Amino acid sequence: MSPVFCETMKNIDGMMKRAYNASGVVIMPGSGTYGMEAVARQWCSGKKALVIRNGYFSYRWTDIFEQTQIPSETIVMRGRAVDDEKTPAFAPPPLAEVVEMINKEKPAVVFAPHVETSTGIILPDSYIKAVADAVHAHGGLFVLDSIASGTIWVDMKATGVDAILSAPQKGWTGPACASVIMLGERGVHATRNSQSTSMVINMRKWLEVMDAYLAGGFAYYTTMPTDALTLFERAAMATEKVGFDKVKQMAWDLGTECRKMMASKGLKSVAAKGFEAPGVVVSYTDDATMFAKFKSKGFQIAAGVPFMINEPAGNNTFRIGLFGLDKIMNKDNCINTLEPTLDEILRENAEAAGAEAAS
Repeated sequence: MSPVFCETMKNIDGMMKRAYNASGVVIMPGSGTYGMEAVARQWCSGKKALVIRNGYFSYRWTDIFEQTQIPSETIVMRGRAVDDEKTPAFAPPPLAEVVEMINKEKPAVVFAPHVETSTGIILPDSYIKAVADAVHAHGGLFVLDSIASGTIWVDMKATGVDAILSAPQKGWTGPACASVIMLGERGVHATRNSQSTSMVINMRKWLEVMDAYLAGGFAYYTTMPTDALTLFERAAMATEKVGFDKVKQMAWDLGTECRKMMASKGLKSVAAKGFEAPGVVVSYTDDATMFAKFKSKGFQIAAGVPFMINEPAGNNTFRIGLFGLDKIMNKDNCINTLEPTLDEILRENAEAAGAEAAS
């Protein structure tokens, strides 16, 4: 293996450990979803799982489990509407109820989204730590999906999270090419002392691959996306050069400003107050063609998807992704680019509605 790439692997390992205060790092070819299935196979095969579902992309845990039959049993706790409006704001399931369920059912693993892409809900650190404490009380493990967290790093030692799932393309301004799994001390121990039910996404084997690189050698398991991981390394270095704490605060500043701007135009957030993610802003709209209108003006946004949390039928949403150093380091430019286009679309919609009412 190229000595240059060996250094790349060691550099990525070090940066991930520093960003998340992690004890171990697994880099596995594929994507974030590969990591989701990998950690489930490694830690939860034939055991009881509890899933905190705050939207469609945490429904993916259920989708994986139904197709693979990994756990023996799955308990799902869904996000809740916090008002009775036609377009309700949503919050995670109440923490007290989650802790009570963990104490009662004693799941082997709890799976939760740090940031839920479809609703823009973020779990606060205090919520995360309370869940970790509850599951650790009976010897269980806590997995946090941080694929859509952007640069809102979670401190694994402070919160007690056992595994954090990420990927290069959102939090790290890198190319999609791999699943990146950070492990706490419990997570490292659990991985080294368990057997996966997969050949290719065997988390223990991929941890041992990283061991080999850190020892000054290398190990082959399956082919690594070497060129893309080198780009990931460069992007992560650029992020660390700015400062992990600084880019985290910049992300909060940009998200807060964007949400404030959109709320001023009458756009209601799907995420309830106190649970509003900075990197993913999901808003209700009466216009089912919002995605197409942004696209026609050269903007890439995402159309809404079902939340899978018993939400009212028939509502339309759209979401804005605020990932990447180019955005978070240029807050004013980002807002000043987005706002005029949003104003134009809202004005066109109002004019069309007025014309229809007059006809």
